Amino acid sequence: MKWIKKDLDATLVRTLARRYSIDTLTASILARRNITEPEQIRFYLEDDLQLMHNPFLFSSMEDAIDRLLMAREEEEKVLVFGDSDADGITSTVLITEALRDFGLEVQQKVPEGDDPYGLSMAAIDFAEQNGISLIITVDCGISNHTEVRYAREKGIDVIITDHHRLQAEEAPEAIAVIDPKLAGCGYPFRDLSGCGVALKLAHALAIARLGMYKEPLALLSIIPSSLPGTEAAALEPSASPIATAPSIQALRLDNLSETTRLTLTANDEGRFSPFTLDKLEKFLRGRAIVAWDKHETAAFFGTYFGSGVDIDVMELRQLSSSFWPDMAKRSLAELTTLSRLRKYTTDTHGLLDTLKNIFSAYVFQSMQNQGFLTTRMFQLAALGTIADLMPLRDENRLIVRKGVEGINGAPTNGLRELKLSLGLAKPLGATEIAWQITPTINAAGRLGTPRLALNLLQSQTVDTALEAASLLIQANNERRKLGTEAWDIIRDKLNESLEKNGGKFAVVGSAEIRAGITGLLASRAANIMKVPVIVAAFKPDGTCTGSIRGGSSFPLTALLASASDLFIDYGGHDSAAGFTLKTELWPIFLERLTSFMANTELSVEEPELSIDAELPHSFVTPELLQLCRQFEPYGEENEPLLFCSRGVPMVDAQIVGKSGKSHLKLTLDFGTYKWPAMLWDGAERLEHDFSFRNSDRIDLLYKVTMNYWNGEERPQLEIYDVRRAEHI
Repeated sequence: MKWIKKDLDATLVRTLARRYSIDTLTASILARRNITEPEQIRFYLEDDLQLMHNPFLFSSMEDAIDRLLMAREEEEKVLVFGDSDADGITSTVLITEALRDFGLEVQQKVPEGDDPYGLSMAAIDFAEQNGISLIITVDCGISNHTEVRYAREKGIDVIITDHHRLQAEEAPEAIAVIDPKLAGCGYPFRDLSGCGVALKLAHALAIARLGMYKEPLALLSIIPSSLPGTEAAALEPSASPIATAPSIQALRLDNLSETTRLTLTANDEGRFSPFTLDKLEKFLRGRAIVAWDKHETAAFFGTYFGSGVDIDVMELRQLSSSFWPDMAKRSLAELTTLSRLRKYTTDTHGLLDTLKNIFSAYVFQSMQNQGFLTTRMFQLAALGTIADLMPLRDENRLIVRKGVEGINGAPTNGLRELKLSLGLAKPLGATEIAWQITPTINAAGRLGTPRLALNLLQSQTVDTALEAASLLIQANNERRKLGTEAWDIIRDKLNESLEKNGGKFAVVGSAEIRAGITGLLASRAANIMKVPVIVAAFKPDGTCTGSIRGGSSFPLTALLASASDLFIDYGGHDSAAGFTLKTELWPIFLERLTSFMANTELSVEEPELSIDAELPHSFVTPELLQLCRQFEPYGEENEPLLFCSRGVPMVDAQIVGKSGKSHLKLTLDFGTYKWPAMLWDGAERLEHDFSFRNSDRIDLLYKVTMNYWNGEERPQLEIYDVRRAEHI
């Protein structure tokens, strides 16, 4: 196993530390992880929901909201159609509840039993039979061209919300297609989960419910004349050795998204020319004006534009006072100097930027206070994001952090009872949720009974939620049993395939396994064999569903593209993918697979561990936990912080474990603090790779965690790798 420590640019580290007011250790970790741009760093150092992207950046979002507004006005019936996995289930629950709260009559469907993935003809027939005139897909739909046309023929509109790649040249002809992976969609972040996209639709609906949809706004900041060294002068780039002239800055917001800015400066006499006044009037015409202080703004207009000018201003100071009374006591210039967010801008951050940030925060707080954007929504979206292994960067970090905080502090209906039934009393991170919560929710769909998970998350009483949790846990146990039985069926076949294919890949198709567990089997085999693995289930309807797993460096998507003409549906990414095709085409697919693999070089390299920081012994104290929490949530594309320390004395070594005693528990002396440390499945390494005798020292790679045992919390180290000390 290679230990990799990336060289650092010391100047860059000092610059990051100074600019963002962080210690050099935090700065060096950011630099090693290539997190150096302001728009990246803010999602690690801040926990502010106003940093989320505006949902109306989706080019189709207005079309979706217009259609939903019409549906409510016409009292139409709506069908929410989702997927049967955890991401699809949480998406279905989130949108169903948001639309019902909006006043719509909503029904929901997800694939049951052996139903295929995606919107089906049967679901459209169901909609027609029940007088439903609008279907909203969640976590599916982007590949349902035929089904969308079928719905249109029946007079049923479709709104697609999805996060999978478009496999055709054109998107389905729906009323709106909201998918961050769609070319030209307008959205700046492509890696939302299906439930993340559902959250964006709910967010847009919340803006509409707040009365700000298509409400033209203008934010206005008056910058008075100032001398160098004064507060206003220090904040604006126009400061010079002489007194600055007064100026006006304004920006337009459409659906709360900035569209354009205007800056006007008075002449040397402190007056504005008629041309300037005309320009300002046209910029503000037809828009509600938002300013920090209504009276100061009115006085300024009276002074510089004449007493006859009458403007109507929304005073943000007064609006925000109910949320942040201390903030309302300060001037906009004071708030600008105190702003945390100004350090994340590449341009000069002025009064207008502070005004915009405060207004954005006010809108978010208002949506949350009125129950339009709830913590339950974030908990559901966090589950979907974690379950679907979405990269934990950009706004996914905010979604998951907010959701995990809720799951630990005040878990929503269903999750509370599931945690209780699973005996999960300790605080959970995203990684623990990925291991213990989302697989249980996923189990229902894998067994063709997703209604169990829907029932859990939509339970209205504690008793019904506890019953649903019990049934879901039983389903997960059944899924594990089926996985074990299926593994016994395919294990020898996989080994034969691996040998037949020269050790490059393994593939097996069988009618003896269920489609819902092919991904689990492929993952298990790929982890053991260290090569790409395909496991497919032949179904009674004449189709087969397959899952592909491989290392992150293997081009699974390219493999699928090479046989795309054979598939009914396919998708995924380079570490996990899947497909459906007619079983009669399976032999042709195997030929394509063999040809593709013959022309693909597989590199088998020694695993690498990237070190975030090499720590002196005196740095290894429980205070490191605070640093580790700063980089949470951990998961896809954001692994836990990995530290290295060298020449660490071992005080004690014990082989532990309930069965077979396979783990190694060490006590390590870092001088100021003695740490318990665990090397999982590492018992046999004692005396083989390193020894334990008096004064023995080791070099180790580790993460810092909290151990919860018998109601007690204690910091501990979890060791990734260990060696005899190179230098003593």
